[in-house]
Amino acid sequence: AAMVAALGDQEHADAQRERYRLRREKLWAAFTGAGFTVEYSEAGLYLWLTRDEDCWDTVDWLARRGILVAAGVFYGPAGARHVRVALTESDERVDAVAGRLAGS
Repeated sequence: AAMVAALGDQEHADAQRERYRLRREKLWAAFTGAGFTVEYSEAGLYLWLTRDEDCWDTVDWLARRGILVAAGVFYGPAGARHVRVALTESDERVDAVAGRLAGS
């Protein structure tokens, strides 16, 4: 019964998809505005970003602004110049990240 109810709740799924779409757009604009390039991030719960520098330099630059990301190298050698940003934070935190990047 729980599975039937979950699978029948398209409205909830649509609302969640829209929530992540809005977060993606906001963070995509904020990061590109701060000089990042977004790659391989057309879908999913993450943005894959680069400033074409060692990922640890990017992690440090963002951490100094109170923005925590995952170093791309955690996902293999091809990620050594990328960081991964989750879209799973609250809308308030996403807004805070956008504001911090705008002030950079």
